[in-house]
Amino acid sequence: MGIKAILLSFVVIQSYLSGGSISPWYMLSILLYLCLNISIHIVKKVSITSTVLLLSVLVAAASSSYIQPLFMLLLPLNLYELFSIYLRKRGIILFLMLIPLLPLSYESQTILFTYGLVAMLSFLYYLLLNTYISRVEDLKAILENRHEHIQQLTKSLNENKEYIRQSDYTIKLEERNRLSQEIHDKIDNSMTGALIQMEASKRLFASNPEKSSELLQNAIQISKDGIESIRLVLKNMKPPTEQLGINRMKLFVDEFSAKHTVRTLLTHEGNVDIITPIQWKVIQENIQEALTNAMKYSNATVISIHIEVLRTLIKTEVADNGKGEQKVIKGMGIIGMEERAASVNGTIIVDGSRGFSVTTLIPHG
Repeated sequence: MGIKAILLSFVVIQSYLSGGSISPWYMLSILLYLCLNISIHIVKKVSITSTVLLLSVLVAAASSSYIQPLFMLLLPLNLYELFSIYLRKRGIILFLMLIPLLPLSYESQTILFTYGLVAMLSFLYYLLLNTYISRVEDLKAILENRHEHIQQLTKSLNENKEYIRQSDYTIKLEERNRLSQEIHDKIDNSMTGALIQMEASKRLFASNPEKSSELLQNAIQISKDGIESIRLVLKNMKPPTEQLGINRMKLFVDEFSAKHTVRTLLTHEGNVDIITPIQWKVIQENIQEALTNAMKYSNATVISIHIEVLRTLIKTEVADNGKGEQKVIKGMGIIGMEERAASVNGTIIVDGSRGFSVTTLIPHG
């Protein structure tokens, strides 16, 4: 609307400077043009908008023919708006905007040149405006999609945190229940028996020293058996070394290599003993997902897995020598790895420039 106001002001000023009279019909034409163009921005229906634009074109054309030729300069903007409703090819719209030049005679060269300039500038103005609006809408759509994706990730992260918390609580309850039952079954009975033997030995200490000594010896043996039971319970509570950390990862990689023809290498640096069980779980699941994707899409012959404990980070990289991917599109696999890493405050870096690599970064300490 602003450019129309500027153009209308130019027409009025030029009409006044050229010495033309400001008649009632002149004022009526200006008011009609203003009312019609203001109503364009009020109505929403396409059919009504096109009708109002057509009326505005007719008012400008009639005013230029019977009142003031300069009114012709108001045509290009309305013609572009009218034709852009039904046409998508900008070249055709520009051609239709220039059609009013045909009736002009060579005697009206000033108006002829001015109209052509206004038509070109109007076309460029709307072209830039539409390009800007299109980019803004695209950016809004991208922003909304990212906002929705962030909400989904946040929801998944909260669900994962709650799941981990509940799982950890359930595992602790189950372990406490198992330990309590085992202590009752193996230790409580032994300690009770030893206590009974010692009480009996105390009562017989004065009257029957031999029997008292025998009962005391039995109590000592029962206590020794109870202590040994405690040691066995504690030993059984601790998982064997081959089920923990890097040893379990080596076993997993060996099993993977045995099932597939691709060569798989596992290396590690730093103190891997500081990696917690929940971190090992995330690392192994991400490695497993990365290996699965490599077998599906990469056509690789070698896959390397490197686990490195840095000063503040645990870095796990799975890289292959396959075809790679210049433009990485995140599927469910990568999104799942991101969610798992986020559950322990970590992140994922994906690179497809040289083969394909997935790096999991998890803070520690």
